[in-house]
Amino acid sequence: MRKVSMILATIGVLIFAYSLGAQQRNALQATADALGAVKIKTLQFTGSGANFSVGQNYTPNEPWPRVEVKNYSASINYETGSMRVELLRQMGDVMPRGGGAPFFGEQRQIQMVSGNYAWNVPVAAANAPAPAPAAAPDAQLERMLALWATPQGFVKAAMMNNATTRSAKGGTEVSFTVGGKYKMSGTISPQGQVEKVQTWINHPIVGDMLVETTYTGYKDFGGVMFPSHILQTQDGYPSLDLTVSMVTANPEVNITIPDNVRTFTPPTVVVESKKMSDGVYYLTGGTHHSLAVEMRDHIVVVDVPNNEARATAVLAKAKELIPNKPVRYVVTSHHHWDHLGGIRTAMDEGATIVTHQSNKAFLERVAKTPHTIVPDRLAASKKPVKIQTVADKGALTDGMRTIELHLLKGYEHTGDMLVVYLPKEKLLAEPDAFTPPPQAGTPLVKTAVPYAKALYDNIQRLKLDVQVIAPFHGNRTGDMAELKQSAGLSSSN
Repeated sequence: MRKVSMILATIGVLIFAYSLGAQQRNALQATADALGAVKIKTLQFTGSGANFSVGQNYTPNEPWPRVEVKNYSASINYETGSMRVELLRQMGDVMPRGGGAPFFGEQRQIQMVSGNYAWNVPVAAANAPAPAPAAAPDAQLERMLALWATPQGFVKAAMMNNATTRSAKGGTEVSFTVGGKYKMSGTISPQGQVEKVQTWINHPIVGDMLVETTYTGYKDFGGVMFPSHILQTQDGYPSLDLTVSMVTANPEVNITIPDNVRTFTPPTVVVESKKMSDGVYYLTGGTHHSLAVEMRDHIVVVDVPNNEARATAVLAKAKELIPNKPVRYVVTSHHHWDHLGGIRTAMDEGATIVTHQSNKAFLERVAKTPHTIVPDRLAASKKPVKIQTVADKGALTDGMRTIELHLLKGYEHTGDMLVVYLPKEKLLAEPDAFTPPPQAGTPLVKTAVPYAKALYDNIQRLKLDVQVIAPFHGNRTGDMAELKQSAGLSSSN
């Protein structure tokens, strides 16, 4: 009798498990029905709100800077895996504290993705021919996952990719992978509404970065159930906050991949060098620059930007120019992601990372972030990070040469900006505060003037004798006279 009871109990558990699994599978089908996922081949939705400059916060523990979005329009073709997003952004007279591409007034952006290709469509100036589309391969994964993270897209992707389901608090959790590699997970409410979608994308600094999108306020938009509010976060801070005003099912959405995008090959990483003085080299050749300084028995490199490939090339170039010496220190000017993109490569190099004290906790986290989507050098070596912090002022010296580090104050771009000053050479190296225009004598754009003035004021406050300014952007160096003029100060000031 006891054996029979156990058999019956086991059968009961199996029946319950099957019933539960069926309920969860039915939840996915119910959501597909409620959202019209099968019938909807294309979708367009518009709205307004804000997007945010990811990776450009004022300090490492503040939200990303907010930019108003007057109009946001997304046109999606689920059958071809294509999407066009057009934004009309607006900036007032003052940029938000932190980084991001500076602009005033209105700015129109057009972002495209189709399958394995992503590109941007430059907006033509008045009475000018349309510029050629610009390939954006680094944006492909994020845009592709955003397409499949929309409510209807998520259900379609779940059904195409053999999703697993399980009971979760407040509904059903649905999980699957796209392309056999990229994980997606979402929560479906008992009402058949996709409430939250999580995806992960690779980032050279924070690794497997969580992108989480929350959908609320579902309502009927002319026969289409769609959320009236979309909130997306990246690495824990809001990246898109959108109020939806209109949704259209099955509009005509035809997106053709331009030939120059289809045939685009990313350029080879090139590091060029200019000798500024004995043992001091200005490393250029890309969008972001670096500095290599020879010390008695080692090398100091300032900034390893962009990504692992660029950082690897910069470190190799420094050791080529200054042979038979190790890179012992890497100074990171500030925490913004474009300038910090190769910092894990510097950690793997075994260099001590020199940074402002407010950046220490962030770098400690960066050293430990999982990189499973695209493993990097540090993920393989697992070397411990060595960090040396600086407050308002610091120095690296070997008794023969001194490298001064100074914190910029009254600088709205970032709160941890360290500029590098070589007193013997009277050279100042800095990113973002002052980028001389391509042609000498050309005024800076309006947005750049306050940063130039902040740099000039700090140089005066610190009483630095600067003769050459080596910016970490642009195509040339500058001097104090040009900085002063760019800062809007007359010769009598």
